[in-house]
Amino acid sequence: MNSLNLNLYNILIVVGIVHGVIFSFILFFNPKLKSKTNIFLALTILALCFSNLQYWLLDVGLSPSYENNNLIFVPFEFLMVPMFFLFVKNYLKKDFKKHHLFLLLVPFFSAIFYQILTDLARVNSKVIEFFNLVIEYGSLLFSLVIIFLVFKNIIDYEKKTAKDSFSEIPVTVTWLKRILIFGVVLCILWLLSLTVFESYFPSGYYQYYPLWIGISVLIYWIAYTSVFQNSIYKEREEIRNRVILCNITQKRENSKNQNKPLEIEKTLDNINPNKFTEINAFILERRLYLNPKLNLKLISIQTNLSEGYLSQIINSNTDKNFNEYINNMRVENAKKLLLDNDYFKYTITAIGLESGFNTKSSFYSAFKKITGYTPNNYKKLVQNY
Repeated sequence: MNSLNLNLYNILIVVGIVHGVIFSFILFFNPKLKSKTNIFLALTILALCFSNLQYWLLDVGLSPSYENNNLIFVPFEFLMVPMFFLFVKNYLKKDFKKHHLFLLLVPFFSAIFYQILTDLARVNSKVIEFFNLVIEYGSLLFSLVIIFLVFKNIIDYEKKTAKDSFSEIPVTVTWLKRILIFGVVLCILWLLSLTVFESYFPSGYYQYYPLWIGISVLIYWIAYTSVFQNSIYKEREEIRNRVILCNITQKRENSKNQNKPLEIEKTLDNINPNKFTEINAFILERRLYLNPKLNLKLISIQTNLSEGYLSQIINSNTDKNFNEYINNMRVENAKKLLLDNDYFKYTITAIGLESGFNTKSSFYSAFKKITGYTPNNYKKLVQNY
């Protein structure tokens, strides 16, 4: 054990590797977590883990030096970003064609073929060193290209959801953007490890420590954030289905108690623009405030009133601008859900998003401003009564 080159940094790296492998196998074999999206997530994490593992074995002295052509070095660098690309495609519910998968995997299998060929042919070590460098820079460039394609897919998804009805629950993509930015940072560290850092650490693999530790951080980040976002999405589906069911039941009860059917599709073609109560009732009846994309233009189209008139009516009757007025409705909706025992099992984030807020931070900010409490404190206060 004393002959091993163990230090704090490579211990942290191996802990990340072990954790990532365990997490991936849970995704593979837990029936509740089994899905196409999670399979690609697990493959992404495994590619990151095995890439770090190969270098870790070299660093601590448990693997023979690959410069001497004593082993086949699997180029997991060509798998990490492609698997993440396929994960994002599935996460965004986008289809991908089989030939795209083939193109993504060509660099990986080409690098494997090169490794086997040079090993069998006993190619000169200087030639091997040159081609290894070419592969290293090639995998770096390949990673940046795929990161760009992933980012483009996310932007396209955001544009599409901006036009879609809010009846469809959109997946959160902000965390994916942050991971892509972090991925670019890792690529910069990768480049520095191949150039600048090498002059400071001429022997050993110390120049790669920032990169390997960064990959360990990425393993934790992708694993836990993806599972959290998936659970939030499922909670939102359950909350929405519950609310829809309750609304249908309530409408049936109301229709029984009335001589005429409930006018669900009420229009405001002939509304007096000075009658704030009618506009307010219209927004509440249709639950328009639950649409995170709601603005004056959308209400103007539905009511045949100009945006200026609507803004004037709301401002003069509430002393609030349009956003503050709508956020009040959203907070009231969130308070009702927080007070309802049927929704106690759901996270506050899911409740906030299903109340019409775009993000967790905007929900917390508006809730605190309107009620004087954070959603967490409000929920605790409610539970104590």
